[in-house]
Amino acid sequence: EFEASHGTVADLWHAHQRGEETSMNPLGMVVALLGAMEHAAILDPSNKADIFRWTGHCREAMYAAFREGRGTRDLSGPSGKTTEQFVATVMEDLTRRMASGAPPGSYTYTAVKQEVQAPSRKFRKNYENVDESAMKAFFDKYDADKGGSICFKEFVEMTVELGIAPLKVETVKQKEKYTEEVGAQEK
Repeated sequence: EFEASHGTVADLWHAHQRGEETSMNPLGMVVALLGAMEHAAILDPSNKADIFRWTGHCREAMYAAFREGRGTRDLSGPSGKTTEQFVATVMEDLTRRMASGAPPGSYTYTAVKQEVQAPSRKFRKNYENVDESAMKAFFDKYDADKGGSICFKEFVEMTVELGIAPLKVETVKQKEKYTEEVGAQEK
């Protein structure tokens, strides 16, 4: 029912036995072990409450370590912990949680709203043909106050002069009607 150790775990265990420093992401394996412990407690409920309290606090301590930047290097980068350092930090947190006498909480994920930014158009393949000095001169032409940005008034002037200003719906309909009438007359 639960995840078995795979090649990576075995490889890291052999490296550890050789005295080499390791940094393994333990989440999958530990969650599987905690799940197995909880399943065993269901089958033999004599210590079920204690086991569930311990597995709940262990899970919380492990997840907290990753959320708080105390995770292993494979997930936290070069500043992350070795396997041994990670186990030590989780054990310290687990010991504190168990000593509190409190039951495990339930962690609720709260998404942090991040503003998604479109990638720069400079990364498009045709950008290499863009003349940035001409673009700067073009920008400066419409940056009337030379403030380094174009305000709405300057933007309106630019779009009107370039013929790209959005037209009112009534104007668009009049132009379409005129185009249809001219087309009909030419036939």
